[in-house]
Amino acid sequence: MCGTLRRMSPARSCRRRRRIGPTLLAAGLLVGIGAIAAIALSRVEMVPLLGGRIPAVAYDAYRTAAAAAPSVRESCAVDWTVLAGIAQVESRHGRIDDEHDVAPDGDVEPPIRGRPLDGTRGTQTIADTDGGELDGDPEWDRAMGPLQFIPTTWSELGRDGNADGTADPDNLYDAALTAVAHLCLREPGDYGDRGQLRRALIAYNASGRYADDVLDWIDRYRAGTPEEIIEGPGDEA
Repeated sequence: MCGTLRRMSPARSCRRRRRIGPTLLAAGLLVGIGAIAAIALSRVEMVPLLGGRIPAVAYDAYRTAAAAAPSVRESCAVDWTVLAGIAQVESRHGRIDDEHDVAPDGDVEPPIRGRPLDGTRGTQTIADTDGGELDGDPEWDRAMGPLQFIPTTWSELGRDGNADGTADPDNLYDAALTAVAHLCLREPGDYGDRGQLRRALIAYNASGRYADDVLDWIDRYRAGTPEEIIEGPGDEA
C-alpha cells in the first residue's frame, strides 16, 4: 500500500548490493555548485546549475508523491516543484552523470551512493547502522539514491510510493514520497510560505546554501511551461 514503511525485500536488497560497487565513483568524481551542501551528510557532490529538464518518469513520481502528501500527514501539502527542486540539486533527477539513468519504472540504474560517513573530508562520522543491507557498505553509512537518504532516515521514514510492496531508496517514486514524509513529519509547516519552506529544506540537508539552491530550482520549475521543463522522447537534460 502507498505510504507503507518497509525495507527492501532480501532478494531486491541483494540485487542492489551487487550493483553498488561501480556507482561509488560518482561520489568522488562530481564537483559542482552544491558541494558545500553535500558535506553535511556526504551526499554525492552536486552538479552545476545547468540544464535541469525533468525526465517524464521523474515528473510523474513527483506529482504522485505530492498528491499523496495528505496520506503522510493530514494537513500537509507539498507542491511537486519542491520535490523536483530537491531532486535536481541532490542528483539531477537520478542522472548525476553519464553512467546513471532512470528506468521507466523509476529505478535509478546503477544506484547512487555518497561517500562513506567516516569523518574525513568534512563528513559526519556515522558508523554502519544497517549491516550494509541498504547502502552496500558494512563499515560506514552512506547517503543513498536520487534523494540521498542515509540508512537510519530510510529505516524510519522510507515509503512505498509505487505500491509494489517495497520501499526502495533507489526508486524515484519511493524516494519522492519519502521526501514528502521527511518534510511533513520532521519540519511541518505551510510550504507556500518561503521562510517555512526554507526551514524545512534545511532540516532535509543542514545547509543554507543548499536550501537556496533548491529554492532557485523551485522558482525555475514554477516559471517554466511543461514543454520547457519536462523532457520529451529523445530529449536530454
